[in-house]
Amino acid sequence: MMRQIFFLQFIRTELVIANIKNMKKEILTNKIIRIIKSDNLLVQSCISACVYQNIPLNFVIFTCSTINPKYLFDQNNPEKYVSLNPAGNNLEADILELKKFYYKISKIYPAKIIILIGNTDPYYIYSQGWKIYKNLPSDILWKQFSKRWGSYRQNLEVWLKKEIPDVNYEVVSWFELEKTWEKNTGNNFEYIFNKTYKDITSYFPTKLINWEIRKLKTQFGENKYFYNIKTPKLSILKDWTKRKFAEYAVQGFWIKQIFPDAILLQNEKPSLLRTKMYQPLIKKYLKSKLSVIYPFGRDNSGFQ
Repeated sequence: MMRQIFFLQFIRTELVIANIKNMKKEILTNKIIRIIKSDNLLVQSCISACVYQNIPLNFVIFTCSTINPKYLFDQNNPEKYVSLNPAGNNLEADILELKKFYYKISKIYPAKIIILIGNTDPYYIYSQGWKIYKNLPSDILWKQFSKRWGSYRQNLEVWLKKEIPDVNYEVVSWFELEKTWEKNTGNNFEYIFNKTYKDITSYFPTKLINWEIRKLKTQFGENKYFYNIKTPKLSILKDWTKRKFAEYAVQGFWIKQIFPDAILLQNEKPSLLRTKMYQPLIKKYLKSKLSVIYPFGRDNSGFQ
């Protein structure tokens, strides 16, 4: 009888302790949600899952390699299109806000910023799968570009150490991530990309694609993104745009699988369109969405 009484008291005590722990976790979750300022239920669910499992919050943010536009169509050294100087990268404008955001979160809960270098645009978008380069075979192009991407990553890490020395971050090359995931799962990014590209209008309305094309046409010339390239013919711009939408869709699909509880820090423009571009394959195959927040504000009129 005494053993039964002791056992019941033990169970009650454990339940009380468990309830107190859960209450503390709920309070902590709500504090993080208030800092993030998101009413998105999926975002809140990600935060809650991490807190209740005692795992750090992972935030993903994209940056692109800076570029030397004049080398994009170069037939001998096209890899020089990828600049080695990280100055002017698209994190610069938001780096102070990124630090503030991280410090607010990390004061109350462990967090990590995963900085993804979106470096495969020269292949999937602008060279149309290396097709514009006639003088160099595919294996040489991959070797030259991957070496260049590696050098850029090293230089970006040096820059980041100066800019955000106290932030817990990891720099990840999309090219390397893509190849690692392919090796580990047997999935092939390019296969899914080509399939999505061919069927792109089933995922995105034509009016969005046309809007992107019109914006892209404004990015050539002095003081523009492609500052020393003449505007390509419309057929090329249309193809680039369809490829861009396809690449985003597959990247979003893979991010959701590789970092299932991660939250994307949207820093691209237009904010809502770029978020939409990540979602269609996640919705189709995983019946979910990528969790996204906007700590740097929402800009739906800009273009990056």
